[in-house]
Amino acid sequence: MALNKTLLRVAEKAIKAKHEQVPLNKSWQFFHAEYAIGLPQGTKLNLRESDRARLQEMIRLETGINLQQTTVADFSNMHREQALEHGTDEKLAGKSVKDQRLALKPLAGQPLKINQQQYILPANGHMDMCLDQLESIEHNCILVIENYRCFDQLQQIKLQLPTEYNQPLVVYRGDNYYSEKTLRLLLTATILPVIAMLDIDLKSLLIASSFPHVVGLMCMNLSELDVLLQEKGNAELYARQLPECQQALNASKEPVINTLWILLRKQQKVWVQEHDLGARYELRVIEFVGGNHHSVAV
Repeated sequence: MALNKTLLRVAEKAIKAKHEQVPLNKSWQFFHAEYAIGLPQGTKLNLRESDRARLQEMIRLETGINLQQTTVADFSNMHREQALEHGTDEKLAGKSVKDQRLALKPLAGQPLKINQQQYILPANGHMDMCLDQLESIEHNCILVIENYRCFDQLQQIKLQLPTEYNQPLVVYRGDNYYSEKTLRLLLTATILPVIAMLDIDLKSLLIASSFPHVVGLMCMNLSELDVLLQEKGNAELYARQLPECQQALNASKEPVINTLWILLRKQQKVWVQEHDLGARYELRVIEFVGGNHHSVAV
């Protein structure tokens, strides 16, 4: 077993608190077996000052971490290259490799217009960019897409956009790599109108309402959605999201959200965005009636 972050936290706590006895759990069984640390006494492990000193030295030799200078918690705010300045394992770094980065693209056939420059990207391509380097956006709105497959294959989805929103900057909402927090920093900083293109499910309705500067969401004709929900809607996802979301949806003052909530509640199903790929129907902007929506709880 390598000295992972969990083991390091356990050791650090005992060293800094000068514990003389600790539970003989899996972590301390490892330290005792691997480094001859401590003296077992029933379900406990007795630690002498020399044991704590030896443990600290073994951590320094194996990981390069000097616990007198750097805490395990310090690594949470480090990028990988910074972690290597304090130890030998870059994977201890807490910040994602994609921290503060965005996935951006234009609509197919349009240039990406940012920082007073224009870029022609392949249909399935996008630009990976640090938020701090995005100085200006020369598009007329921001289109946020929830599902990466739909973001990547956007040209396979039929969109009907009015003139005022016909040149969007398309941004991926985020996942374990691209952070939604970074997306929200972008939306807060810009004055451009925001359009949400998400799943038509309970959680996504609340997320769409919570975006700064949101003006509406992408959806097919509501009568079509009603039929599609009957044919291909996801009842299991509806049931899973209902306890967490129904109170906030009932409290929403946005008529568009209310209408969609009534429809989903009637069918007791939700719509997953991947169905839109290659579909015959068009998605259009359904504009919100109210003004500022980012006070809605998610």
